[in-house]
Amino acid sequence: MFQLDERLALCAEFVREGTRLADVGTDHAYLPVWLALNGKIASAVASDVRVGPLENAKCNIARYGVDSVVSTVLSDGLDSIPPDSAQDIVMAGMGGELMVGIMMRTQWLRDGEKRLILQPMTRADSLRLFLCENGFCIEEERACLSGHKSYSVMVCRYDGRKRSCDDVFRYIGLLEQDASEEARQYIRMVNGKLKKKLNSFAKGSDDYARWEAVTAKLDRLAKEVD
Repeated sequence: MFQLDERLALCAEFVREGTRLADVGTDHAYLPVWLALNGKIASAVASDVRVGPLENAKCNIARYGVDSVVSTVLSDGLDSIPPDSAQDIVMAGMGGELMVGIMMRTQWLRDGEKRLILQPMTRADSLRLFLCENGFCIEEERACLSGHKSYSVMVCRYDGRKRSCDDVFRYIGLLEQDASEEARQYIRMVNGKLKKKLNSFAKGSDDYARWEAVTAKLDRLAKEVD
C-alpha cells in the first residue's frame, strides 16, 4: 500500500463514498488506485491526453490489482468520457485555464448531480471567476501544504446561478473564511504574487489603489492566526 501526498490526499478526502469517479489528467493513476484499494469508489475512469502517462497508469492499476474497478481511456479532458461513467470528477495537477477549457466544452457537467473536485496548479483566479460567472457553486474549499508549496482544492457543483466575484474571492475563494494555518499559508503565497503585480502599476493610479486594497486585506487575513 502507498500513501498519497497531501495534495492528492485532500482531493481523495472530498470524493464521495461509492461514487463513480473520473480522474482527468491521471498521470500515474495514484488517486483512483488508492481510492479503489481503500474501497471508497464503485468505479473509476483514469484519463490522460498523453499515451506515456496512460501507460504508467495501466502499470499501476495492474500492479495493485484494481483493474476490475479502475479503467483507462485516452482522452483530451472529458471528451471521450461518457456522462454516465462519472459522478465525481477530479481535475488535479493542471492549470486553472485548462480546467476552464475542459468545462466549457463539456456540457454534461451542467448537471447538479455531478461534483467537481478541482486542484489548480496555476491561475486559480481564472478558474474561480469562470465558476462564479457560469453557474457553478464552490461548496467547499480547503488548502494544504505539499512539498513546501501551498495548494487549494475546491468542491463545485452546477446550480445555474451566476455569482459576483470580487478581487479577494477571485484570488482566495472560500479560504477567506478558513482560520487554519494551511489557508493562511496559501493566502500569504497569493499575496506575495499580488504584491509583485502591484509594483507594476503607477502609484496613485486606479489600478494601484485597487490592488493595494486587495493586498492590504490579504495581509490582515494572513495575520489572523500568526
